[in-house]
Amino acid sequence: MSDRVMFGLLGPLEAWSGEARLDLGPPKRRLLLTRLLVEDGHPVSADRLCDDLWEGSPPAGAVSSVHSHISRLRAVLEPGRARRGQGTVLVSGPAGYTLNAPPETRDSTRFEESVTHARELLSQGRLEDARHEVESGLGLWRGAALADAANHAFAAREISRLEEIRMAAGELNATVLLQQREYDRAALIAEELTTRSPLREAAWALLMRALYLAGRPAEALRRYETIRTLLADELGAVPGPELSGVHVAVLRQDLPAPEPVRPPAPQASPGARAAPPARPARPARPSVIARPLVGRAGEVARYEELLGDAAEGRTRWVLLSGESGSGKTRLAEEFASRAADLAFRVVWVRCGIDTASDEEEEAENDRFNPLGQLLSALYPQIRVEGEPEAIARDLAERLARQPTICLIEDLHRAGRRFRRLLGMYATLLRDVPLVVVCTTQDTDDVGLRELLALLVRQSRATLLPLGPLTVEDVHELMRLRSTPFDELMGSEPRELEAAALHRRGEGNPFLITEILELPGDQRTGSGARLPASVIRVLRARMDQLDQRVLKMLEALAVTGGELDPELLVGIRAITREELLSLIDAAVIARMLDWEEGADGRMGRYLMPELAREVVLHDLTPARRQMLHAAAARALGELPHRHPAQISRHLMAAGPLVARDDLVAAALRAGERCADDEQHGEAAVWFDHAAALADDPAVQAEARRAAEAARRRLAQAQQGIGHPCDPAGMPGDDSGWAGPEPRVS
Repeated sequence: MSDRVMFGLLGPLEAWSGEARLDLGPPKRRLLLTRLLVEDGHPVSADRLCDDLWEGSPPAGAVSSVHSHISRLRAVLEPGRARRGQGTVLVSGPAGYTLNAPPETRDSTRFEESVTHARELLSQGRLEDARHEVESGLGLWRGAALADAANHAFAAREISRLEEIRMAAGELNATVLLQQREYDRAALIAEELTTRSPLREAAWALLMRALYLAGRPAEALRRYETIRTLLADELGAVPGPELSGVHVAVLRQDLPAPEPVRPPAPQASPGARAAPPARPARPARPSVIARPLVGRAGEVARYEELLGDAAEGRTRWVLLSGESGSGKTRLAEEFASRAADLAFRVVWVRCGIDTASDEEEEAENDRFNPLGQLLSALYPQIRVEGEPEAIARDLAERLARQPTICLIEDLHRAGRRFRRLLGMYATLLRDVPLVVVCTTQDTDDVGLRELLALLVRQSRATLLPLGPLTVEDVHELMRLRSTPFDELMGSEPRELEAAALHRRGEGNPFLITEILELPGDQRTGSGARLPASVIRVLRARMDQLDQRVLKMLEALAVTGGELDPELLVGIRAITREELLSLIDAAVIARMLDWEEGADGRMGRYLMPELAREVVLHDLTPARRQMLHAAAARALGELPHRHPAQISRHLMAAGPLVARDDLVAAALRAGERCADDEQHGEAAVWFDHAAALADDPAVQAEARRAAEAARRRLAQAQQGIGHPCDPAGMPGDDSGWAGPEPRVS
């Protein structure tokens, strides 16, 4: 087959060779081809294919079925290949099956290129070109992305990513039309976007703006009421700043049409005719819309130095370490990309997927040599039998012809023999143009620590530990992810929002990036939501824990997230004897952090925000109410506990607490707050008591007390210039603010 095979992923899977559409066979075979395409040129083992295609429960004959489907796909994709001859499109190797489908052969890549190029054209003021480019990209869609794998976990992330880019492309198209003053067409596109994603505020803001500028302000206001009601009913949230700003501008009839972005006028000699601006060249191989690399400038600069050394013929080893989600793979991809730009050959190995277990290594020691796998991918004809010295000499001769970068992911998952041989090769390969980049998680594995020490000692390996991002890094991530429409509307990310996002995401690049996929008003604050991907990651942490630790974390989450040993013992969530061991287990699983004290104060153990949110998310209402009731009882038996803490837990215990007890607790909380001159808080508690009380006399007394507290608060504010009430009560952060006062 002379024509290169082209693949269509933006709808039901298609494959074309020239003008001929290829018959891809039954659903399972199409699913297999989709799985290999999603892997983007990386090998996938037969076991992984079985797990993914049968969603973790492969039947007895799954491996044979996969082999059969592979054989038939090869016949379709390469009909001219000789029987049992070496394939070039769908190939097999020690690491599994690899589909060699360059990014430019996939319609998804061409779509992403179009969106990226359209953004560039818009920034240059070339509106008509930008519109043509983005509409051409959107025209590639034939249905739902990866439609054949819509219900399979392996495709979920890629489907979500492509659909998000599709929504952003639609918003970009509407933005261009607004600048071209084609308001009705912009409104039609924005209307379709709100139908596809009913809670996407950016689309609703575009729709309102287009309707207003089209002379339909009343309709724009009706649409605002629609989304406001949707947000309240579905999420219990209110419209964010961007949408609210458009609403206010429509009400004030003060929403000007966006000025077209115009490029700077070219300098031309008198009488000369200016040439049209040149179309910028597209990147050669943008397989995805690049994820921004933020906060790793130091690591990249050091790597550039090592890459220069390797280009001059000196072997260099790099060890990227950090917790899960710290960005090791993203940084390794950046390293690979920079090496490829310098004509380095790039090879990947993934430990735990592409490498064998210790038993398999012993049975097939040659095939699972650490660099033997790399050799089989680089040089199919090279012999990997024999002593490591002989293999190293052969490899050195071949590496001298072209510099190479080898990336070994998840070294902490490799078997003992793999590590031992890797250390041996590190001593044998020195003066060849080679960079070996290993990624590993921080673990207590003694064998792994010994290997890392050997690599540092024998090969002068460079250690690059990846810590959390800073608040400034998060702010930069937010800025990079803003859209042209954000810029037009003046929606710049703020430092306070970045600090809140940094705290919520623990500075972890993966967690923060996933949260940034949410609409702006769902990332932090009272309307914060949990992305499904984040829930999966944190549940994986919790899977490491036994029931005693989980029981402790449930009590911690309900009582505010700060470890209070006396309270936990009182709730009977933990005994004093097991306290330290359970704390250690929670810290190792990163479900509990130690925070050093400042200004002479003692340190404390705290649950990270996301960990606490997931634990609360997984609690049933009844279980949560039982824990609140137990916390209220335990606090009542402990000395020097604020009545407001007790009352908050009683209120949250729901039907487990009698109404009269709630009224009494609210009155005690109000009286204590009044004694402490926390008059605003006191008024709230007296209002709660009045709303809950059945006795008219108690209602009247509580209302008088609330009014008195408000008068004292007003007097205090006038006297000292600021409110005297803290935002919350000391020692409690349960996240519950009590019921809204209601008229009895």
